[in-house]
Amino acid sequence: MTTRVALITGCGKRDGMGRAIALTLAAAGTAVVVTDKQPAGVLNRRQEVLGLADESWGGVDSLVGEITAAGGTATSLLGDVSVAEDARRMVDAAADWRGRLDILVNGAGAPQGLDRQDIEDVPVEVFDFVIAVNLRGTYLMSRYAVPHMRAQRWGRIVNISSQAGQVPVALSTAYSASKAGVLGFTRALSADVAPWGITVNAISPGMVATSRALLSLDPDIDVGAEVKRRGSMLAVGRSGYPRDIAAAVAYLAGDGAGYMTGQTLVLDGGANSSMFAKKPPEAAKP
Repeated sequence: MTTRVALITGCGKRDGMGRAIALTLAAAGTAVVVTDKQPAGVLNRRQEVLGLADESWGGVDSLVGEITAAGGTATSLLGDVSVAEDARRMVDAAADWRGRLDILVNGAGAPQGLDRQDIEDVPVEVFDFVIAVNLRGTYLMSRYAVPHMRAQRWGRIVNISSQAGQVPVALSTAYSASKAGVLGFTRALSADVAPWGITVNAISPGMVATSRALLSLDPDIDVGAEVKRRGSMLAVGRSGYPRDIAAAVAYLAGDGAGYMTGQTLVLDGGANSSMFAKKPPEAAKP
C-alpha cells in the first residue's frame, strides 16, 4: 500500500496537541509533515511574561527526530498559516514530498494573550490577529489542500476547534468567534468536497492539559495541581491530555470514518454533565 501523507499545523510545542497528533499518526504508519510558524511555536503571553520558553526543546526538528528514531517517517516545514503564500507553499511542499497529500490537520492556534479580556479591552488588531490565525489559517490551508485531495479522490481534513466555539466562555470574544467560525467552515466545506471522497470534520476539545490551559501570570502557581483541580470537576474526573485529542484525530483521519463528515466531535470530559454526575465512594476509585 502507498503510505499516506499527513500535514499537521501547530506542532512546535513539546506539550501541544500537534506533537501528540503527529506521533500518533506516525506510529500508525502515516508519513507526517509537521509545521509551525516558528520551530518551537509562538509563546503565549504567560510564557512570554514569565520567561517559560523551553530551551531544551528544538520544536518541529526535535519532533521529526523523535518520529524517525521510532522508525517513522517525518519532515518539517515553517510558515504562517494566516499568510496565503506560506499556506500554499507548505501544502505544495508536503504534496511534493512523497507525491501525495491525504490528510490535513488544522491545529495551529493564535497564542493566548490580550484577546482574553473584556470586549472593551481587546484591541482591534488583536481580534483581527486571532481571526486570521484560527479561521483564515484553516481556510487557507484547506483551500490549497483540496485540489490535491480531489485529484486522488480521497482525503481527510480535521479541524481543531474548541468548546469555546459552542458554549458561552467569558473574556473570550475573539477566540470564541474564531472557533465558532471553524465549525461553520467545517460543515460548509464538507458539502463541497464529499463527492470526491473527502471528509471534513472538527474536534472541539474542552479542558486539555497544555501550556494554553492556564492564563494566570502568577509565577508561583502550581500548574500540575491547578490542572488536576480543574479536571476533578469534570464528569470523568480528570482533564484531557493531548493524547486524547490525537486518538480522535487518528479515527477521523482513517478509513473507518469514511461515513462521517461535516460533524463536530466534542471531547470535553463530560463538562456539560459534571454538575449531575454522581461520584463513586472514595474506596471504589481505581
